[in-house]
Formats: sequence, C-alpha cells, structure tokens
Amino acid sequence: MSTLHQLIHFNYRLNRHLLLGMATVVALGTLLFLSSWTTKTTAKAETLTIANTPTELATDQPKRVYQYFHVEKATPTKPKLTRLATTSTKTEKSTPEWGWPYTGGRYVTSTFGKRDLADSPWHDGVDFNAGVGSKIHAIHAGKVIFVGNPMKRGVTDAYPLGLGKDVVVTETDAGDQIVYQEFAMGKQTHTVHVGDTVKTGQVIATQASGHLHLGITNHKSWVTAQNDWQNPAAHSWQNPLKLLRSAD
Repeated sequence: MSTLHQLIHFNYRLNRHLLLGMATVVALGTLLFLSSWTTKTTAKAETLTIANTPTELATDQPKRVYQYFHVEKATPTKPKLTRLATTSTKTEKSTPEWGWPYTGGRYVTSTFGKRDLADSPWHDGVDFNAGVGSKIHAIHAGKVIFVGNPMKRGVTDAYPLGLGKDVVVTETDAGDQIVYQEFAMGKQTHTVHVGDTVKTGQVIATQASGHLHLGITNHKSWVTAQNDWQNPAAHSWQNPLKLLRSAD
C-alpha cells in the first residue's frame, strides 16, 4: 500500500512538471513569435522611413529620389525691357555766317589785289566762274538794298569795265555792302528784290555771262566805293577770300 501511494505521488509530480515544462515551452514559443513579429514590423517601418530619404538604402520600396534631386527645366521667360526715355541729341544747324557763291566748288579765277592787267592792275574784288547757268548763292545774310541795272545809281553798265546789266547788292548787320556784279552783261537774272532779307546760301541770281565779280565794301556805300576801284590806298574794299575761307 505504501508503494502504491508513492507511485501515485510520483506520477502526480511528473505530470505537474510536464505541464510546467509545456507551459514554459508555450511561453517561450509565444515570446519568440512575438519577438520575431516585432522585429519584422520594425524592419518594415525602418524600410519605409529609409525609402523616403535620398539615401535609398531600402530596396523593397519604390524609389522616391526624384522628388529630392529632380530639377525641373525652368521655362525661359523674356526679361522685361524698360524703355528709357531718350533725349534727342539733334540740334538745329545754325546758318553759317559766310558761304561760297556756288555749290560744288570754289571756282576762283582771279583773286583780290595786284594783278598783271594793263587796264586793271589792281582788283577790288574776286572773280568766279562756275559756268553759264550756274546758280549764284548769297555769301552772307543781309538785306537787299539794290537790284537791277546800276545805271539807275549813276554807275556804268558797259562792257568790259562796267558792272553789267544786272547787279545785286546786300548789306550785312555790320554795315558792309556785298556787290554781286558782271554775272549778267546783257539781261537780268536776279531772283530777289529790294527789301528782301536773304540767308547765307540762298539763291539770288543765275550766271549768264563769263564770270561773277564779287566785291565787299569796307563800311562804305557800294556807289561811293566804285570811285576807288583802282585806289587800294583808300581801303574801300575788303578781300572777300579772307572772309569766305572762314566758311570751310
């Protein structure tokens, strides 16, 4: 009886230990399973975190590097042009004080002063010849004080020593009188009238003879100055070329 009792007690203890062992195994298994499941979950979470960063360490997630490093091509835009206000630099050309009687050349044929002519050893003006039909231009601005035949003022119009049938005389603001003569020995070709105001370069007549004689008085009346056409000591006439060269 004692032996039977001992066997039952031993069996009871053995079953108890087995139950405890199985419980332990189950507990350990559960712990291992939970541990494994947690690790996988963490790994997935890390993978998702890493995949959203430009390091690209995760390989099982879609690459999203594009949103970090892709640079869109900028659409070219035309720069705004600011229109600056321009200041005009154009200035009106002032009328020159002196000018030559013809355009396109000087056409001087005889200068002022001494010359080798028996009938006229001294020249009270300058001769020009641009050809018959050439337009004669005013060499200085002024007021027209005489046009036409000089005989109206008692000055001869006879060839070769007269002034011709048509003469134009202008007076400058300084009081000098400019005489355009001998350009029309047989007819009148002037285009201005007494009282007109002319500008430098304005056409005043047309050459109809072999030359134009141009004289500039020295603050004297052109009629009075005619008396000194062979008297340089009277200083009634100025050298036109000295004045005209200032136009160059």
